[in-house]
Amino acid sequence: MAKTDIGPPDYREMLPEVIAKNYGKWKYHENIKPGVYKHVSETGDEVYTVRCGSAKLVSTDFIRDLCGIADKYCDGHIRFTSRYNPEFL
Repeated sequence: MAKTDIGPPDYREMLPEVIAKNYGKWKYHENIKPGVYKHVSETGDEVYTVRCGSAKLVSTDFIRDLCGIADKYCDGHIRFTSRYNPEFL
């Protein structure tokens, strides 16, 4: 059968490589300072997460600025929390 566009895409296809590789294998998480977290996996890989605050409704220019920051500092990896705040990985 042909693939349809019904339903949301599989989230695993959009995970950053280091997150997908270590999915469910995290040893510990360390709170470096407010909004900055260090995640260490069983394989020794490390990922830093930087959380920021934003408004619920934002402009496309703001989203483009966030994407520019993600491209410059974290290989384009950005996600939004359930409270609409961006996290850079």
